[in-house]
Parts: sequence; structure tokens; C-alpha cells
Amino acid sequence: MSATASASSLSFGRNVVDQRLKVAAPSARVVAPRPALQVENMVKIRFTRLGRKRTPFYRIIAIDSRKRRDGAPLEYLGWYDPVKKQSNLDAPAIKAWLGKGAQPSDTVRNLLKKSLIMD
Repeated sequence: MSATASASSLSFGRNVVDQRLKVAAPSARVVAPRPALQVENMVKIRFTRLGRKRTPFYRIIAIDSRKRRDGAPLEYLGWYDPVKKQSNLDAPAIKAWLGKGAQPSDTVRNLLKKSLIMD
């Protein structure tokens, strides 16, 4: 009988502990709400790569900064061929995006300065 008595006391002990945890846990987890952080989406003007291996060709696009390199752009703004050193830029559209607060990547910024679209 001592074996059944110890088994029943163990199960009784676990039930008591479980009941205490169930009661104590919700009151201990009262946490003050955090203020919501607002992060604005930033538009970037950057390259997206096209072309074959070792023959790069880039389109200049306006895109959400969190999207990947080849993601869907907001607008196509031109192209750049580094092999032939040629470019075709839509200056009014680029100026409009810059006026709205879009940030060009470093390489695009250099290209825009070279073509006198940016100061």
C-alpha cells in the first residue's frame, strides 16, 4: 500500500503545483503596452541588373528600399550600359522622385551628377 500511497501523493503534489502556476501566471504577465513605432517606407533610386554573364546591363528604377534587387519597381527611370558607357535617363521623372524624397544609391548618384541631373 505504500507504493500506491506514494503514487497518489505525487499526483496530488503535481496537481497542486499545476494549479498554482495556472493561477499565478496570468497576474504575473501584466505588461504595459508599447508605443507603436512608425517606420516610413523609403523609396530608393537604384539599379536592377539585366543582361548575360559578364555582360551587365542595368535599368534605373524607383523601388521600395526593403525590396530585393530584382523586385517589382514603382517606375522605370532609364537604363545604363557599363560596357558601352551609355545611358538613357528620364530626367523629369527622376527629378520628380527626388523631389518626393527618394534617395539614389551611390552609383546612381554619381551617374546623375555626371549627366547634370543632380548637383
